[in-house]
Amino acid sequence: MKITIDGPAGSGKSTVAKEISRRLGIPYLNTGLVYRATAYVCMIEGLEEGEVLKVFDSPIRVELGIARTEVFYKQENISDKLGSEDVGKIASQIATFPAFRERINQFFRSLMGEKQAVIEGRDAGTHIFPNADLKIFLTASPEERARRRYEQLKSEGFQVDYQEILRAIIERDQRDASRPLYPFKPAEDAVIIDTTDMKLEEVIEKVLNLIKERG
Repeated sequence: MKITIDGPAGSGKSTVAKEISRRLGIPYLNTGLVYRATAYVCMIEGLEEGEVLKVFDSPIRVELGIARTEVFYKQENISDKLGSEDVGKIASQIATFPAFRERINQFFRSLMGEKQAVIEGRDAGTHIFPNADLKIFLTASPEERARRRYEQLKSEGFQVDYQEILRAIIERDQRDASRPLYPFKPAEDAVIIDTTDMKLEEVIEKVLNLIKERG
C-alpha cells in the first residue's frame, strides 16, 4: 500500500507520516527533504536558474527506513543541514520550474518502485503518486502552523522569529497556490483533515482508521 500525506508546512504531516510508518512497519519518504537537499546543493554549488537540472548529476543519495529519510551528498549526511528558511525558500523557487519537477518526480517514482511506503510531501498525491491507495491532506490555520514551525526550529537550535515564519508561510501558501503549473492543492480524492484543534494521537488514529477501511 502506498499512502501519501500532503499538506503545507506546519500542518503536522511529518510527525504523522513518521508515526504511521512506525506503526505499519513500512518505509517513509519525505519528498520535501529531498527537494531541500537539491536546493542546498544548488546553493553551495552556485547553480543558476538555468542550471538547476545539473543537480541530478550530483552525488546525491537517498536512504529510506522506518520513519526515516536521510540524504547524503558526497558521502556526507546532510539531512540535518536542510531545515533553514533560506534552503526552504530556494526549494520553493526551483519547484516552480516544470522541467525540474518532472525530473524529481521521476526520481521519486524510480526510488520507490512498487514498494509499500508512507510518502510525505506537498504534491505526493497529486503529481508524484496519483494512483496511491490512500491520499491524506493535512491542514491547519497559518497561525498554528507558524507556531509549530517556530517550536520545531527552536528545538533544532535555529534562531528564528515567529512573525517572520508566519509571514513566510502566508507568502509561500499564496505563491504555491497561484502557480500556473502544479498549483498546491489537495488531490481531488484526498481526505482532508484540519489539525488546528486536534491532538497528535487523534490525527494518527483517524489516519489509521482510514487505512483499515481501505484494507
